[in-house]
Amino acid sequence: MSPTLFQDLSPEEARLARSYFQPLFYPKGKLVFEQGDLGQSLYLVERGRVRLYRTHLGGQEKTLGFLGPGGVFGEMSLLDASERSASAVAEEDTLLLTLHRESYFGLIRRLPLFAHNLARILAYRLREANLELDLLAFEEAQSRVAYALLKLVRQGYGLRLHLRHQDLAALAGASRETVTRVLHQLKGQGILRLAPGEVEVLDERLLEEVAFGLT
Repeated sequence: MSPTLFQDLSPEEARLARSYFQPLFYPKGKLVFEQGDLGQSLYLVERGRVRLYRTHLGGQEKTLGFLGPGGVFGEMSLLDASERSASAVAEEDTLLLTLHRESYFGLIRRLPLFAHNLARILAYRLREANLELDLLAFEEAQSRVAYALLKLVRQGYGLRLHLRHQDLAALAGASRETVTRVLHQLKGQGILRLAPGEVEVLDERLLEEVAFGLT
């Protein structure tokens, strides 16, 4: 499981940290920010779901991930006040908690552990990115699709995933047709249950074995 912003904080410290955040509501389909925007704030998903994506030349979108409650995004711009490297959009009605750069500096003066927790999240994502590069370069489609599902589960999205095959294809770096074929293979192995617009993970351990080529 990935680290969290409030990890190892006492209940009192967590309440203090949360007091530095401001709530913002985003209806389904509303952009939180766009690639290239100047950013100076971090976002925490309190309720709902956010999709992160990059837009390439020609307008083609590459989905980077989905974040549910507890998910954190936008942290790089919080630290260096640079342009957003990706876009974020509410996939459903979503409540976010935002932490602005000035508030962040005030918070870490009172709670240095909060800064360490943010560094933990960044380190976790760097290791995850390195692993994904290896999977995309060397592993077969089945491993990539299994890893994409496993990543969503470990991001706190739950075992019952509401997503389109097209979105999963973007995460796995595969075609939609390939993803559909792999999902039915995993269903046949008893790892998944499939329903219209839904993928349910029945055996997370076996899914992990497929993702890392252990089967």
